[in-house]
Amino acid sequence: MTFWEVQERNVRKSIILIAIFSLIMVSFGFLVDAIFNSFPVGMSIFSIIALIQILVGLSKGPEMVLKMVEARPANPEDFEEKQLINIVEEMTIASGLGQAPKVYVTEDETINAFATGYKPEKSAICVTTGLLKNLNREETEGVIGHEISHILHKDTLVMTLTSAILGAVVIIQILSWRAGLSMLRYSYPRRRKNSGLQIALFLLFIALLATLFAFLGRIVLFAVSRSREYLADATSAQLTRNPFALASALRKIYRVNKKKMKKANIANAHLFISDPLRRKINERKEGFFTNLFSTHPPIYKRIALLENKPPEIVLKELENL
Repeated sequence: MTFWEVQERNVRKSIILIAIFSLIMVSFGFLVDAIFNSFPVGMSIFSIIALIQILVGLSKGPEMVLKMVEARPANPEDFEEKQLINIVEEMTIASGLGQAPKVYVTEDETINAFATGYKPEKSAICVTTGLLKNLNREETEGVIGHEISHILHKDTLVMTLTSAILGAVVIIQILSWRAGLSMLRYSYPRRRKNSGLQIALFLLFIALLATLFAFLGRIVLFAVSRSREYLADATSAQLTRNPFALASALRKIYRVNKKKMKKANIANAHLFISDPLRRKINERKEGFFTNLFSTHPPIYKRIALLENKPPEIVLKELENL
């Protein structure tokens, strides 16, 4: 499969995911209408919430993520940041992207980076000051090649859209829980004379369904996140012609990143090249539960693929550091 075929597959995947998630949102609304005979009020409300989330995610998502981590534009007057800008431009040319992503820097001592934006001309790459301090030029090229891959293969589009729809489900979940519990407290003493209790129970049922869907949706989001990391590593090796550059960067990430990234959170952690929250599940050997809930593949396995070594050997090397 060529890289362009992978890009097209990811676009199709994003359309399918959005269609499925949107269908479930409409189904929630249809269920409300069916019970209360209020068609099309429920469907309209739920559909509008999903549409607003998608539009906000596409138009403001990258900007919101950059604000979350307090990123600033890279300074071309600073030697390290000027070099970073040059590397981004070089990798852009090597990848065939028409326009170089905007370059940002966030103050943090850990080594990390992420890409955001639903299309190349609206994309951005952000790195930590820890990356600029600890990585040499070749290692930085490996990391930037990885992030360029996410833009090239439209991984950022897939993640933006799925995150937006999940955000809509969470809104329904929160509103339903709060409304249902409030109505339950008000109606329970009057349950024999008041139909409010039935409405409260129905709202709580909707909230339960939304909670279940949000849980399953996050598992899908995590699976997409893990698979795209392997592809981005491979693309970085192709763009730089040097798989050992990214492997060396990942080794430094493993050694240096002992603390959580201060400005990262659960909402944006899946975007980074390495888990900024240092969650144990992302550092364990792969297994059933790890594969369900981890956002990143184990670093030792990624290094093993890049260096063409047995994973067990790489793991021992890292543990002996």
